[in-house]
Amino acid sequence: MLTSPQLLKAVTTLCLVCVQFCTFMQEMHKYFVDAELNSMLGSTYDNIDYSEGANCGTTTSGSADSFSRSVSRYGLRFTAALLSVLAYIERMARDNNTNKLLNISARLNFNTYYVKQLEKFCSDDKLLEADKKS
Repeated sequence: MLTSPQLLKAVTTLCLVCVQFCTFMQEMHKYFVDAELNSMLGSTYDNIDYSEGANCGTTTSGSADSFSRSVSRYGLRFTAALLSVLAYIERMARDNNTNKLLNISARLNFNTYYVKQLEKFCSDDKLLEADKKS
């Protein structure tokens, strides 16, 4: 399976998104622990920008909103990368007519969650294109 350059690139992209999310969470953990300790001491640091080393653009005044947006973006990137991996595996399974690859695809998408996500993304893209044409 990993001899296919397209599939290898898709798997690498999926791993990269996971590593970036882990790095983001580690950086945010430092800032949230610091903010919690400061709030316990009675200090107010509502306007301090904690994004210096995190590269995520969050602040404590809007941390819940920007943190949730960042997590949502990582979720969308992960879903897109996983859909790409699924598409390559299914394409390889159809081309090679291999039950092993179909089995992998079924295990990754056992409850058809990602197929539903793909349909949702496609319908959203069609709506956006229709709005642009109007």
